Amino acid sequence: MLDDMRFAVSENIDYSSLPANYEINKLDEAQDDLCDELLISSPLILASYFDLTLDGSMRYYIPDSIPYDYETILMITNITDDANLPSKTVVTAWHDRLNIIDDTMLTDRIVWSIIDNNIEFPNCDSTGTMRVWYTRRPVGFFYGLVGAGSTSLTVTFPTTIIMGELISQNDYYNGMKVYVNGQIRRITDYVASTKTATITPAWTTTPVAATDTVELLSPLPAQYHKSIVNRAIQSIKLDLDDDDSGIARKIAQDENRAKSRLVKRQRQMPETVRHIDRF
Repeated sequence: MLDDMRFAVSENIDYSSLPANYEINKLDEAQDDLCDELLISSPLILASYFDLTLDGSMRYYIPDSIPYDYETILMITNITDDANLPSKTVVTAWHDRLNIIDDTMLTDRIVWSIIDNNIEFPNCDSTGTMRVWYTRRPVGFFYGLVGAGSTSLTVTFPTTIIMGELISQNDYYNGMKVYVNGQIRRITDYVASTKTATITPAWTTTPVAATDTVELLSPLPAQYHKSIVNRAIQSIKLDLDDDDSGIARKIAQDENRAKSRLVKRQRQMPETVRHIDRF
């Protein structure tokens, strides 16, 4: 993604004077803008969840150390009886932060609210499990040389990042994709202390320390990656006072194709939370 963006703007004589993290920041902004548009068309497209075990408290802290976007909690589902039973996953309370819909399918009213980084359950149930569905936005990109210790199922992130920022939090990069020497893999686990990311499937060729570069990619489907790159290119061209009419047409074409895909997806998607795609 970074190389594609550089190729399109490197002809400008002012390009060489750009700050070190300028390009990565543009990709981050482009990815975030694209996510905003996708969420307008399909609020559940970036949905994921975590399970909250009730212990009788009224208030439960939502850890901000995890890369979740808690600005939009989509729904809460009572999965106490059976997390895998379809009829139970339908029993869901949709909300507008402070109110719930009084649906005849609700066996137990889940009255709840969001206050700062906390979820509150006024009924204070002492047992049970609530599945909290939320919007999970992709994290920021980085780029650098592979560190020592990679195996066929892992990659060691750089000790020193060339561009971007490396976050020292366990599981922070779970679900993201990495690109190394023509290979793209998904991260299933991340250990911050060793900078080790477990990937799937296994590498065809194990990354070589201090020789190969590792680049963090968006977990969005591959057809959206070009749209992210094009948006970043347009932003840079505007900053450099370059003509952006050509790239603007490409972005418009990308948007039309994306909307068509989403319309088709929405027509085919069952209206049950168990079928929400997770990354």
